[in-house]
Amino acid sequence: MTSAAKATSLRVGMLLVPPVQLLDASPIDLFGMLSPEYLKACGLPQPLLDLAIPVSLHYISQSGPNSYASMTSDATLPVTDSLTSPGVQPGQLDVLLIPGPDPSLVPDAAVVDFIRAHQKKGTTDFLVICTGSFPAGYAGLLDGKKVTGPRGLVPKLKQKFPAANFVDRRWERDGRLWTSGGITNGLDLTAAYLHHKVQKELADLVCAMADVGDRSQDYESGKAGNTLWWIWLVLRSLVKSKPKSNQGKKET
Repeated sequence: MTSAAKATSLRVGMLLVPPVQLLDASPIDLFGMLSPEYLKACGLPQPLLDLAIPVSLHYISQSGPNSYASMTSDATLPVTDSLTSPGVQPGQLDVLLIPGPDPSLVPDAAVVDFIRAHQKKGTTDFLVICTGSFPAGYAGLLDGKKVTGPRGLVPKLKQKFPAANFVDRRWERDGRLWTSGGITNGLDLTAAYLHHKVQKELADLVCAMADVGDRSQDYESGKAGNTLWWIWLVLRSLVKSKPKSNQGKKET
């Protein structure tokens, strides 16, 4: 497909490396909203229904089908495919989403190999959300690439993956690799990706219905302002948490 062509169908996989941040996984819903089934259920007029494209979604985890991937907030997500399922092998997916796991987790070799195999094939776009940068980094996906990540964890990411070029943005693209900053920046990234990948009117429709995609690629506040805000929040919380010395005493 040339850069000018737009997808007329999509095969989308989401790689789950539990425990996964639930909000990190939410961009998968924007892909589901592209489908004829979803738009028809919304009762839209025929000209808008005609914009829809077929979408197949795969929820991939090492545990395989008939299992559940653990998410934050005590949620679980049904797994449809294992790392070896035929439908998710290199060349079978147009898009692979990697939502964020625990940043201290080192993925198993099988997960790393799965990511590397898709990278080597060169036919899959990667959408890396928040701490998804860690499994992507262990697989070498970030090496030599212009990428972003969650602001508070960028120093740790730089230390672990020094071959990557980190920038301070909500999302960044370098070839087939799309990376996002913190949690809901994954929605900003996916909105931008849809406008790159599918017909503009369809991307506009889905983003308008989901009310996403209106934030700039750049943060409104710089790194210094962001750091000062965190310091202020810590100090304010410290003051609030101090017990009052006179609490419980009766006036004499």
